[in-house]
Amino acid sequence: MAIQAQGVPITYYPIPKSGSSSVKYVLMALSGRQPPLANPENEVHSHLATNWVDPFAPVYDGRGGKFTIVRDPLERLLSAYSSRILDTDVLTTRFPNTEMLKSFGLPTNPDLDTFILNIEKYCACSGDIQFHVSSPRCFVGSSLFLFEHVFKFEELDGVEAFLSSVSGRKVTVPRLQAARSKVSPSDLSPAALAKAMRFCRYDYGFLIDYYVPAKWGGIPDGDPAETSSLHIYGDPTARRDGRVLYPRTFRNIMHFLARRPLEKRVGY
Repeated sequence: MAIQAQGVPITYYPIPKSGSSSVKYVLMALSGRQPPLANPENEVHSHLATNWVDPFAPVYDGRGGKFTIVRDPLERLLSAYSSRILDTDVLTTRFPNTEMLKSFGLPTNPDLDTFILNIEKYCACSGDIQFHVSSPRCFVGSSLFLFEHVFKFEELDGVEAFLSSVSGRKVTVPRLQAARSKVSPSDLSPAALAKAMRFCRYDYGFLIDYYVPAKWGGIPDGDPAETSSLHIYGDPTARRDGRVLYPRTFRNIMHFLARRPLEKRVGY
């Protein structure tokens, strides 16, 4: 679940579509085990894997120097579309369930609105898509309060300074896996934007100290049973008519509150 660099007292928890390719590449170099990579953007993941954790439990693993990089949930979701659909074409190249796609009447090259409005169905048909749009809690656990450093995706210069400080070497983080085909929230129809924000609603709760949904107009009201990024992974009902009926729990609210910095909880 975590990545440690030899000789450097840090532990990295990667989140897909949040700079993980770039940081993994640097950690391989710091560990002195960076073989020639013909395609570093993709090959780096075969050397340093991104793994799942329990999204409802904090990560208590005794490892020091925990750090991760978080990203605005809506922008991360749109980056997954750009990377997986426009750039990589995973629905024709990465073993999707084509029969299920046909049964849903979904195209393998969806436009942005079609992808977002049918996100739960595309996740049911493709493990690759499911992996890249699952909640960050599926990769770092339910509490960022246990992490010594949490960086924002758009502030990678802070990551460079941090890695340089702990390694005693000048570190430059390359910009790997940058989407060649860019999309933005302004490209979404009102219906697709509402669906995307509902899909990311728990992620905005989790990242409340870093990103606010008001930037994109807030999170619309909706059905509490509506699918979300938090419950896409590992749900046995994900293949039932393309709808995810997730196990709702009060724990997520408690973890959202417990995760806030101490001074905000005690009123300093």
